[in-house]
Amino acid sequence: MNNIRDRAKQFYNQLDFDKPIGFGNVELFKGSLSEEYYVASIHGLGDRDPVQELADQIDFADSAGAYLFTGNRGTGKTTELLRLGRILQGNGCEVFYADMTDYLNMSQSIEVSDFLISLMGAFSEKVAERFGDDPGKPGFFERVWNFLKTTEVSFPEIKLPAGPVEFKVALHENPTFRQALQKGVRGYVEQLFKQAREFALETVNRIRSRRGDENLKVVFIVDSVERLRGVGDNDDVREVFKSAETVFVRDFDKLRFDGINIVYTVPPSLLLAIPGLNNFYSGSRICSLCNVNIYEDELWNNDRSRCLAYGIGKMISIIDRRYPNWDDFFTKDQLIRLVQSSGGDLRDFFRMIRLAIVRAHRVEALPLPDAVISDAEDAVRGDMLPIARDDAQWLARVSKNHKAELDSLGDLTDFSRLQQGKYLLHYRNGEDWYDVHPLLRKEVQASGH
Repeated sequence: MNNIRDRAKQFYNQLDFDKPIGFGNVELFKGSLSEEYYVASIHGLGDRDPVQELADQIDFADSAGAYLFTGNRGTGKTTELLRLGRILQGNGCEVFYADMTDYLNMSQSIEVSDFLISLMGAFSEKVAERFGDDPGKPGFFERVWNFLKTTEVSFPEIKLPAGPVEFKVALHENPTFRQALQKGVRGYVEQLFKQAREFALETVNRIRSRRGDENLKVVFIVDSVERLRGVGDNDDVREVFKSAETVFVRDFDKLRFDGINIVYTVPPSLLLAIPGLNNFYSGSRICSLCNVNIYEDELWNNDRSRCLAYGIGKMISIIDRRYPNWDDFFTKDQLIRLVQSSGGDLRDFFRMIRLAIVRAHRVEALPLPDAVISDAEDAVRGDMLPIARDDAQWLARVSKNHKAELDSLGDLTDFSRLQQGKYLLHYRNGEDWYDVHPLLRKEVQASGH
């Protein structure tokens, strides 16, 4: 029995989805998983690799540009961003990566001011980590802090933090200060952007000097911006979503910098809100990751049995790479069941397997009984219940037609909420389409009409 417990622990910890696959990029992401766990082409049949296409766009372009990357949590986005970094490094680029949740609270509205400060502050710190000091001395947080001290920006309800380190912490952790900062610098955005632009170019030139290559391409991958979401009522959700739309559309010109190729992650629903959003940026295809497609096509007339062996096989391969002896705990039919219950969402797939594994040392015999599988499904389903009646009605329409079913662009806030909550999953078979999370189908059918 102890042996079962030890094996279950090993299996459980091999499914830590918060550890992306790093492709050897210890400079970009510390504590990532080995490349041996990577399963290629999980988002398609291999005829089109969106990450390779994005890498080629950056490699081919003579001038620096801004690029968009999207995908909800559960699609393997960070792993693919790190793969992008590895490809670009192979092309001779100097690549930096930052998780913006380390710099901004993503449950609060953004303005271009605090986003710019956090963006260039993150870039400044990542460059300093790479080279042992900051080639753009002083660092950007210090520059902004000095700028705020010497201008007429006032904080009537809160004091400016004592120094640049305290300023960075307050920007990340103090919502009151962040709101005061947004309000205080609204009349100084152009000056702030000028500082950011000058810092970016100065830093790039010093990086090129350090590397001895005046034509070196510098790339900055900015992760987790897609996590922007309100946490209160619908008005709060709408305000946060609208703030992202404002920054990435109205202020798009302030998100481009001479010498730096920047890849921004954005909420998937932003692409629906702004048709042709790519025209504001590189003008090329936006790199978009969907859920693993386990269904044959979008025109299956609600025949849930028509599953795509390719997608199911890929998800089983992911488990096989991480723990080859998975069949000690699950039958193949049980693992396929969990694939189908996840709807191709990798995070939910891993979570249900882990929930089942922790029961392994308590059952009389392996593989695990079906009742344990059902309990794992119920636990993940329970996190999405109850479903409001109007949401259920909307989900029922999506389930029937596989379209976003937006009556107006004003519905995008609720659509974004449903997508971030995984009530809706996003697929692609040539065209983009949507469906209700498999664990919610019975509830939607029961209450959505």
